[in-house]
Amino acid sequence: MYQRINEVVEVVGSYTGRGFTPKRFKWQNNIYDIDQITLKNDARDGGRHLRFYSVIVKGNAYRLRFDRDEEKWLLEEVWYEG
Repeated sequence: MYQRINEVVEVVGSYTGRGFTPKRFKWQNNIYDIDQITLKNDARDGGRHLRFYSVIVKGNAYRLRFDRDEEKWLLEEVWYEG
């Protein structure tokens, strides 16, 4: 099941012809290297432009949100087996 986190994180990535690709993020003073991006989608929340990334790190699933208006990253959720 997913556990809500909603904490600000730092994200490092690269820009290519297809846009930005996150490569790693820092959460609670730990660095998480992204192994795979399983989903990327855009959404709107009122007038706010958001981009979501579902990523895999060492077999664990995380959901990152980028607020394109504020240029702010959040770790929204972490998948926990249970």
